[in-house]
Amino acid sequence: MRQRLADLCALLKEQKEVLENMLALSKEERQIIVNGEADKLENVIRLELKELNKLGAIERKRLALHGLIAAELGLQTDEITVTKIAEKAQPDEREAIKKLQTELMPLIEEHAAVNKENRELIKAHVEYSETMLNLMSESEDPLNNMYGGDGKAAPDRKKATGFYDGHA
Repeated sequence: MRQRLADLCALLKEQKEVLENMLALSKEERQIIVNGEADKLENVIRLELKELNKLGAIERKRLALHGLIAAELGLQTDEITVTKIAEKAQPDEREAIKKLQTELMPLIEEHAAVNKENRELIKAHVEYSETMLNLMSESEDPLNNMYGGDGKAAPDRKKATGFYDGHA
């Protein structure tokens, strides 16, 4: 059991490192979005995906280890948590696990908050871009276009063009 708990602590440390990397990348992504540097965004997203894959692999190992620990403790796999494992551990192991939990939780929360901000920034940017494109390309009166119901040009209709159409 002691070795399994040491393995669990090692996996939690790995998760912490990956989460720290992901948080740094998310902050970099936010700065890129704010600065409008779309050309740099693809690279950061690629790096984030690599870190996310690492995190997924670590999580799969951790869950497999949870299953082994659950069997040793006589618990069902679906009812085992890091907190329950810590409760059953020796005092020194319990402290190590709780310390890692304490370090991981704020990282997870901050990462979620930064990602939420990034989503909102991207959404606002897309909405702004759509609005600007609509202002520049749509006619002032969408019902007043240059074509009749038969698809042929209607010379009696007023030509009301958008910015690009009127100035190109």
